[in-house]
This record gives sequence, C-alpha cells and structure tokens, in this order.
Amino acid sequence: MAETFSYSPLYAYQRGLNHRVLVTEFESGKEERKYLGVRARTWTLGFRAAVATIQGIEDFYNARGGNYEAFNWTPPGGAAAISARFEEGSLSVSYYGSQYGECEVTLREIL
Repeated sequence: MAETFSYSPLYAYQRGLNHRVLVTEFESGKEERKYLGVRARTWTLGFRAAVATIQGIEDFYNARGGNYEAFNWTPPGGAAAISARFEEGSLSVSYYGSQYGECEVTLREIL
C-alpha cells in the first residue's frame, strides 16, 4: 500500500496541463496532426514551515528514493487522492537558523 504525502503547500502553487499532439509538416506547408492523449498533470508546490515539517518532507522524499516510488496525494482543491511521484531526482532545502526552512517540489501524476 502506498504512503500518503499529506503536507500542505503555501497558498501559491503552479499546475501544468499538457496534451500530446504529433504534428507532421509537409514540404507544401500543410500540416497533419494526430492527438496522442493527455500528458500527466504536474504541480509545483512551495513549502515554508518549521524545521520539523521541512525535515518531514525531506524524510518522505528520501524514503521514496526521490522520484523512484509512487505515493498517494490529494491535489489542492481536489476531492480524491491520486497516485503521484516526485518529478525530480534531487531536492533542495534551505534552512534559516533553527526556526524554519523552505523547499519546493514538483509532483507528477501517474496515469
């Protein structure tokens, strides 16, 4: 059973929506297009919180092997959890003294 990523991001986040379209351009200038389907959605989430919370995110990331293992996550405004993974194989975390830290992660939906 997959673990659940339950950390709340800052109110600002980015969501990416993409469609796969194969475009073939001919010498005459005409185009032929073929719709290949929807690509996986992505979300870039920023976190600024107490050191313990940021370390929890870091521990969760390490326990998944970076972008290796999938987990459950509910997107902002979503009603149901989806299967997702970290998009990047590395995580950058900034700590500001012993009070708080911040990091940013991009999650990719697994279709």
